[in-house]
Amino acid sequence: FDATFDIRNSRSASVLVVRDQNGVIKASKSILHSNVSSPFVAEACACLEATKLGIEMGLGSVTIMGDSKTVINKCQTTVRDKSIIGAIIKDI
Repeated sequence: FDATFDIRNSRSASVLVVRDQNGVIKASKSILHSNVSSPFVAEACACLEATKLGIEMGLGSVTIMGDSKTVINKCQTTVRDKSIIGAIIKDI
C-alpha cells in the first residue's frame, strides 16, 4: 500500500496492489479519502484499505507491505494505540 496527502484540501489517495507468492499482480485499487488530517492518517487509511481488500478477495493469509514503518509497527503490537490513528489501527 501507499498513500499521498493533499494538505490544502484535506484529502488523500490510497493505492493498493495484490500480488501472489510469485509476485504476479492479481488486483489493484485506488481510493480517494476526504477529511484526512495528516499524512500519518493517510498512510493508516491505506493500510486499512489493504486489509479490507485482502478480506474481500477471500485471502486466508496476507502480508501487508507499505512504506510507513510507524503504521506497520503499530499494527504489529497488542498495546492499545492512543494516537490520532488509534481507531484506524484497531480496525486493522
